[in-house]
Amino acid sequence: MPEKQVTQHRQSAWIDFDKGRSIGTKGSEEGKIIRDEEHPFGARVTLEGKGHIAPFSITLGIYGLMFHTEFFSTLDEGQRCFELYKEKTEVILALFEIDETERDANWRAKQNQLMDEIMAIQ
Repeated sequence: MPEKQVTQHRQSAWIDFDKGRSIGTKGSEEGKIIRDEEHPFGARVTLEGKGHIAPFSITLGIYGLMFHTEFFSTLDEGQRCFELYKEKTEVILALFEIDETERDANWRAKQNQLMDEIMAIQ
C-alpha cells in the first residue's frame, strides 16, 4: 500500500481518548486537557492549556517507542502542531507494519529520520 494511502487510512482511525472523558481534566503538564486523541495502533496526542511551564503543551506518545512534550505560547500553534504530530505519527505507525524480519539498515535509517522529524515539529 503506498505511504499516502496508508496515511489517509490511518488518520481516519484517530479517536477521542477514553471517549472524550479526559477533556477538561488535568493533564500530565498540570494543565486542562483541550484535545486528546488516540490511534488504535498505538499512539496518543494530548493538547493542554494553562499548564505550569507554558500556556499550551502537547504530549505525544507512540506506545513502546517514544514519549515527547513540546510547549507553545498560543493555542493556534498548539492546534497546528497537534495535527502535524498526528500526520507524522501516521507515517511512523505505517513503518511498523513491515515485518520484523524485513527491518534492515534502511528501515532503521528511515525510523531514525522520522523520529528526528517528529522531534523537530514546532
